[in-house]
Amino acid sequence: MALVLYFLTVLLLFALVHRFVRPLSRAAMLVLFAIPLGILGYALVTDSVYGPIDYLYQDQPHKAFAAQHGMQGGARNASAIDVFSEFFPWRRAVQMSFARGEWPVWNPYNLCGHPLAAEAQAAPYSPFTIVALVLPAPVSMTFTAAIALFLAALSAFLFARELDCSEAASLVAATGWGLAASNVVYSQTAMGFTTVYIPLLLLAVRRVVHAPRVRSGMLLTIALALTVLAGHPESLFLNVLVGCVYAVFALARSTNRWRAMFTAIAAGIVAALLCAMFLLPLLEAIPQSIEYESKQFVLGERPRGVAQSQFLMALATNVFPHLHVRRFLQPDIGYIGAETAAVGSIVLAFALYAIWRRRSADTWFFTGLGIFCMLCGARWAPLSDALKEIPLLNITLYDRLAFAAALCLCVLAALGVEELLRRRDFRAAALSLGVVLALLGIGTWWISRGVVLDVVAADYGHARRFAELFFLGIAVLVVAWRPRFVVPALIAILFAQRTLAEHDTFRTFPAQAAFPSIPMLEPLEQIREPFRLVGQHTAFPPATNTFYGFEDPRGYEALTLKQLVQTWAIWSDPHGSWYYRVDDLEAPFLSFLNVRYAIQSDDRPLPAGWKQIGAQPGAVLLENERVLPRIFVPPRVYVGGMSEEEIVDRMSLIRDFSQVAWITTHDPITERANGPGTIALRSRRLGGEYVFDAGMQSEGYVVISDSSWKGWRAYIDGKRVPMHRANAAFLAVLVPAGQHTVRVVYWPRSFVTGRAITFGTLGLMIAFAVMSHFRNARVTAG
Repeated sequence: MALVLYFLTVLLLFALVHRFVRPLSRAAMLVLFAIPLGILGYALVTDSVYGPIDYLYQDQPHKAFAAQHGMQGGARNASAIDVFSEFFPWRRAVQMSFARGEWPVWNPYNLCGHPLAAEAQAAPYSPFTIVALVLPAPVSMTFTAAIALFLAALSAFLFARELDCSEAASLVAATGWGLAASNVVYSQTAMGFTTVYIPLLLLAVRRVVHAPRVRSGMLLTIALALTVLAGHPESLFLNVLVGCVYAVFALARSTNRWRAMFTAIAAGIVAALLCAMFLLPLLEAIPQSIEYESKQFVLGERPRGVAQSQFLMALATNVFPHLHVRRFLQPDIGYIGAETAAVGSIVLAFALYAIWRRRSADTWFFTGLGIFCMLCGARWAPLSDALKEIPLLNITLYDRLAFAAALCLCVLAALGVEELLRRRDFRAAALSLGVVLALLGIGTWWISRGVVLDVVAADYGHARRFAELFFLGIAVLVVAWRPRFVVPALIAILFAQRTLAEHDTFRTFPAQAAFPSIPMLEPLEQIREPFRLVGQHTAFPPATNTFYGFEDPRGYEALTLKQLVQTWAIWSDPHGSWYYRVDDLEAPFLSFLNVRYAIQSDDRPLPAGWKQIGAQPGAVLLENERVLPRIFVPPRVYVGGMSEEEIVDRMSLIRDFSQVAWITTHDPITERANGPGTIALRSRRLGGEYVFDAGMQSEGYVVISDSSWKGWRAYIDGKRVPMHRANAAFLAVLVPAGQHTVRVVYWPRSFVTGRAITFGTLGLMIAFAVMSHFRNARVTAG
C-alpha cells in the first residue's frame, strides 16, 4: 500500500509538472522516482515503519517486549526525539480527527488538550499529509519521508533546469539535494518538509522576475501555499528570506522590475488568503504559548555565537559528516548539535570545480549565499550576534540556514557538471576532484588521530567516512577515464554514496513493532467516561498514549499554553529538554487533572491513594482512588483578578481540589459558596466538545480540567454565555440555578473566519481558471 501510494502520488506530480511547469523525459522521471528508494525502498515495499520507534522500547511498559520486536540496545539516532514524540503522534491525532468527521482543530490527547492545526507542525491541511492518512499512521510516516525526499529531488531538478542546465547535470542537483543529510534526518518533520521546497520557491521567483505573468504568479502562489501548509513557520520565514535575497539578485538584471514585484506581492497575498484557515488560528495561538515568551525574552536576549572551537567543529561537519550530532570527548567541547550542510564529497567537489571554472553571476551568487548560510549554520559569533539584532531574526533559529547552504552546493555542482560537459575538460575536472579527495583523506586521517567521539547506539553513521572517500575516488577515475556515459555514471556513483552515507539515519521496523498492543492497558479501552493516564518517571513517554486512544496531562508540543506551564511546579518535574515527567503520584493536583490511571515500574513502592489493578513484567497499572471527574462543581470558589502565579502559590497548599477552585475574572477577589450542583455528562466529542446536564441548587461555577486556550465557547440551553478560567489554566462556566443543558465546544473564531476566506479564495481561483480556459478556447477557435 505504501509503495502504491508513493507511485500514484509521484505519477500525478509528474503529470502536473510536465503539463504546467516543464516537460520531463522518461529517463529523468525514472531517476527522480528512484532517488528516495535507496533509503526507503524496502520500507515502502514491505509496508514497514521507517523512523525512530526504537525510542518506544527504552522504558516500561514497552521495554518488556523489546526482545520480541528486536529492539535490544539503545535508540539509534539521538537527534530524532522530535520525530518519535511529536510527529508520529500528531499524524495519528490528525488521522483520528478526520476519521471522526471532525476538523482537526483540537488534540485531546496531550497537555490536557491543546490546539492541533493551530500549532502548525501537524500540517493537517498539507495535501501530502491528507494523502498519507489512508495508511496506518506509523506506516504513513514512511510515505511522508519518501515523498519529502522526492519533492526535494524534483524541486532541485526543476530549478537547475531553469538555470539552463541539461537534464543530466540537473539530476546531479536532484540527487544531492534529495539525499542531503538535513533532508533525510528531518524528512518526517514539518521543518524538513518545509525546507525541501526552497528550490521550488526559487524557481517560481525566477519565473516571476523573467516573465511576470499570471502563469508565473500562480506558480509562486502554489510554491508559497505548499510551504505554508507544510507546517513550520520558522522555516517558512527562512525560505522566504532566501527567496527575497534571490529576487533582489534576479531583479538587478531585469527590465520588468515593477511588474515583477507587483506579481510577486499579488502571489503572496493570494497564497496567504488561500492558507487563511491555517494561518489565522496559528497567529491567535502563538501569543498564548510559553514558546513565544521564551523566544522573545530568552532566545532574543542571549548571545547566538559559539566559541571558536565549537564553530570550527560545527563547520567541519559540513565536510566530514560523520562528526554531525556527536559529542566530542577530545577535544572536550561537548555536543555539536549545529545544523549541517553536508551533501557528500562528490557534490562538494563539483561545486568547487564550478567556482573555479564557471565564471557567471549565478556561480558567484550561490557561492556567496552558500558561504553566508554555512557560517550561520555553524553559528560564527560575529555574524550570529549581528543577525540577532535584526527584528524577526532575533526570535528565529537562523542556524537552520545551513539547509540553504546545502542547496547552494547542489546547484553549484549542477553548474559544475554542466560546465564540464560544455568544456569537455575532463583533465581539469579530474584534477579538481582528486585534490578534494586528497584533502578529505588527510583531514579524515587527522581527525581520526586527534578527535575522540562519544560512542553512539548501533554505531550510527559508521559508513560515512568510507562513503565520502571511496565513491569520490571512483568519481575521479570515471572523470579521468572520460567514458561516453560519464554523467550517468556520476549520478549512479553519487546516488550510491548518498544512500550508503544516510542509510542508517533511522532503522526500518515491521509495522507490528510500532505501538503494539499492551495487554495490561486493554481493559481501559472499554471505559466511556473521560480520564487521563500518566507514566511515572520515564514510563510510558508522553504522546505514546495517542496511539492507544488515552489522554495524558503530560506532553511535548510546538506550542504549550503559558498558564498550564505555570501549574507544572505543583505536579511535575523537568526531564531533560523535551517534557515534564510525573515523579510523585501523590501530588494532589493530579486528581484535579482527572488522572485516574498510572503506569509505574514494578520496583517502586505503591503510592498512597492508589491501588494496583494490573501488572506485566517490569510494570504495574495503578488506579487513583481520589480522582476527580473531568467536569465537577466545587463547593467553594475564589473569584477575582488574581495572577496565575498567585493562584499556583495558593494551590500548592491544597490537598483536596474537590473542595475549592480559583476563578479568574476582572472583579475584586471574593470567596463564596458555589452551587452545589450535579453533573451528568451526556456526550463528548474528542475534537473538543462536552454536552452535559447541570442540576444546580443555586448559581455556581462548573469546572472542566481542559486547558483554556482561546476558542472555547459555552452555551446554556442553546444561549451563548462567557467562558472563564479556572485554577490558572483550565475552564469554567457560570451556570444559574436550575436544570440546564450545557454545551462547551472548542471552535475558535479565527478558524471559522479563516475557513471562509480559504474556501472563498479557492472558489474564486477555480472560477478564474475556468473563465480563462473558455476564453482561451474561444480565441483558439476564432
